[in-house]
Amino acid sequence: MSEELEIEFKNTLSAKEYHQLLEYFNAQENDFFTQENHYFDSDLWELKTIQAGLRIRVLKDSAELTLKTPFNHHLLETTDYLSLTESKQLLVENKINFTGQVAKKLRELAIEPMNVHLIGSLITKRFEVKIPTGLIVLDQSFYGEKVDFEVEFEVQEAKTGEINFDSFLKKHNLKRIPSENKIARMIKELQRISSLN
Repeated sequence: MSEELEIEFKNTLSAKEYHQLLEYFNAQENDFFTQENHYFDSDLWELKTIQAGLRIRVLKDSAELTLKTPFNHHLLETTDYLSLTESKQLLVENKINFTGQVAKKLRELAIEPMNVHLIGSLITKRFEVKIPTGLIVLDQSFYGEKVDFEVEFEVQEAKTGEINFDSFLKKHNLKRIPSENKIARMIKELQRISSLN
């Protein structure tokens, strides 16, 4: 289990801007990795209501169950590590673990872990590069009928992090368009699709 404060800045990119940044960082095909994000909430959207997110993330060799809750304008991440087998079993059974730190935290928020179920999935192709001021993350995400692009900047301290991110955007002639969390974008897309049916 781990608990950490996530301090990151996110910005929407066009496909052209995304590819220009990949070129700038000289990204090679084997520098990318794929992650599957499977999001959970209750029928009453209890997590969405408090601006929290719950997901099982599946990587090539590992998986994790993470709850993100608002904390001082940022997000507190509570994570239980899973084996690939565990994650697949939970996804098949459409549930999360009822024990562990995530379940405990959900109960502290008056949300019963047994009441949450899978609401949708999003796949991200990710490139990461360390720069002196933080970690740059370039994401191409696929969900519903959409593909989108964004840059994330992960830092240890918010104030200088924001200044450094703004200067990064300026340096690359990128307009400041803060992106919504992936779960929020995925929910909007699911609602858009269901409104068409």
